[in-house]
Amino acid sequence: MQFAKAMGLALALSLSGCASFTKDEVAPVNLPSMASYSNKPNVYVDFDFYQGEPGNAKATEVPQARDMLKPDLKRTFDESGLFGRVVFDEFQKQPGDYSLRLKVYNHAPGGGQMVLAFISGFTFTIIPALATDQYTVSLETLDEQGQPVGKTSNHDAVNTWLGIWFLPLAGNTPKAAITDTFNRQVNALLKNWVDNNRMKYSAVDTHIPRG
Repeated sequence: MQFAKAMGLALALSLSGCASFTKDEVAPVNLPSMASYSNKPNVYVDFDFYQGEPGNAKATEVPQARDMLKPDLKRTFDESGLFGRVVFDEFQKQPGDYSLRLKVYNHAPGGGQMVLAFISGFTFTIIPALATDQYTVSLETLDEQGQPVGKTSNHDAVNTWLGIWFLPLAGNTPKAAITDTFNRQVNALLKNWVDNNRMKYSAVDTHIPRG
């Protein structure tokens, strides 16, 4: 069923045309350079994607969306230069690694039906329509028992115009817009995490010549 819906999306987009635009609620950030530190924290990242209101126990996991965004998440963590080793498989976690839990919630304004533009199908129509996907992303630090000891979150959204007469704009695909929003949200959360956890870094020893 999920695969059929994804195929329905591809067909709908090829026939009807659409374009997506980020709302840019989360501004791009410059991550601090950790090049001067010889020891950086190693982390295990538990990543999940949900449809539903943030924190709602009835929110539904969407493995397809998680898997589509996971390569971007890995690249964002690797390119940040903030960590010594990053793993996303709990079996690869080693003693002493920090545990982070990253959750993405896709939800609609006013608690309405979620759109999830980049993997779910649209209704074929000749009347242009606007759909909005909201994204709340949270980052939690967990203790050795898996209990949260710190949490930050942010919110952004993507507007998608649909309709047979709405020509797709180059580069403004739903996947491109959502990836851009997701990367900015994750980078902002990582900056906040580093700003509050500087003690986890050890500086390079400075060599002092003997007299």
